[in-house]
Amino acid sequence: MSTFALRTADAGDAGAIAALHTANWRSTYAGILDPAYLAGPVEEDRRAVWHERLTAGPDDLEVVVAESEQGIVGFASLFHEREPGWGGFVDNLHSAASVRGQGVGKALLSEAARRVAARDRHKGLYLWVFERNEAAVGFYRTLGGEIAERLISDWDKAPDEVRYRMHWPRAADLAKR
Repeated sequence: MSTFALRTADAGDAGAIAALHTANWRSTYAGILDPAYLAGPVEEDRRAVWHERLTAGPDDLEVVVAESEQGIVGFASLFHEREPGWGGFVDNLHSAASVRGQGVGKALLSEAARRVAARDRHKGLYLWVFERNEAAVGFYRTLGGEIAERLISDWDKAPDEVRYRMHWPRAADLAKR
């Protein structure tokens, strides 16, 4: 069992976050995302995204990392103002394969919910997940997430894939889990 601590990410974490993000997309989204993208461009793309977010990201962005003796073993990125009617938006939630099932994902999602609730205790929380990512859908449902919307992806890296909007009407309730 791994022990870990949560903290707010800083610019120095961009490389580790990008590497974890890339590894997870390559393993979890094989068969969902464009294979040519996963074979190469995903690496540089994720490095650029995380460098930008952690050096010049928008004011409503918070990124939390889970850190253990192994280094960064998980992260969550949260936008507070993407679709305010739905609440805070968890754009990414990832844990390393080596710590899956050890509470990292739950802790990160609960921390994101806590941060939303700290700003407005009545606000909800949501995220998008591919329907074929059955493990993640099950995980979110176990934590009280509801499938609030189903749509077909128009992202060129995953055209025609079904995505679910998972929603927690009150982030404060999720934060208590």
